[in-house]
Amino acid sequence: MIELSGVSFSYGSPADGPVVLSGIDFALAPGECVAVLGANGSGKSTLVRLCDGLLTPDEGSVLVDGVDTRDGERVWDVRSRVALVMQNPDNQIVGTSVEEDCAFGPENLGLPRDEIRRRVDEALAAVGLAGMERREPHLLSEGQKQRLAIAGALAMRPAYVLLDEPTAMLDPDGRAAVLAAVDGLRATGHGVLHVTHQVADAATADRVLVLAEGGTAYLGTPEGLLGDPDRLARCGLELPPAGVLASELRARGFAVPITAMDAASIVETLCR
Repeated sequence: MIELSGVSFSYGSPADGPVVLSGIDFALAPGECVAVLGANGSGKSTLVRLCDGLLTPDEGSVLVDGVDTRDGERVWDVRSRVALVMQNPDNQIVGTSVEEDCAFGPENLGLPRDEIRRRVDEALAAVGLAGMERREPHLLSEGQKQRLAIAGALAMRPAYVLLDEPTAMLDPDGRAAVLAAVDGLRATGHGVLHVTHQVADAATADRVLVLAEGGTAYLGTPEGLLGDPDRLARCGLELPPAGVLASELRARGFAVPITAMDAASIVETLCR
């Protein structure tokens, strides 16, 4: 489990630097998906970097399966348990082919060739890139590149995968493919922290964390946030058009789930 207890962080000295996060208490369990929402500057990316030890808190503690991220002698223990996938996949792709890029991490672990091959094949299959092993990464679509970045993380066999706005640069098809890969991570027992600007992404999460002005504005179920317009407004969030339509249908007596955030799920409900 990744556990944050009373975590505060500021860039620069704690005494005079702007406080980015303050008093954060949060935990991510294996097999759980938590969506992180909030306006620009609310501390979402900083939270991710605290969770994988790239940053250490000014106050409080961050534990990864019991290991304190401040412990310099246990850095590898943290990094081997937590993988980070960033917004721009081009910043993470280093290989000249899909399989070479996916194998980069396991090769640096000094694993036997057979084990590397097994991990690469499993990771690429998990994100729908099987058959593209020899393709050059620059020939992939943006969505495929992002899935390759996720595959590279999976090949390291982490317990937790942190995704920092992985669909921000994608078209609808690419976004759908990446979100399907994210759902697959949870299904295989990974703890998933999904930072996103898309309120609709919260609908399929187990829990939602909303950050505002460096603090926790909401931590709970998707239904508790998406079904409360006043709370959404206080958090500086708004429903997507399909979510607004679903809300209006519920007001008219239709049994549309609170988590229905796209046209397909609304139509499916109405046609039952």
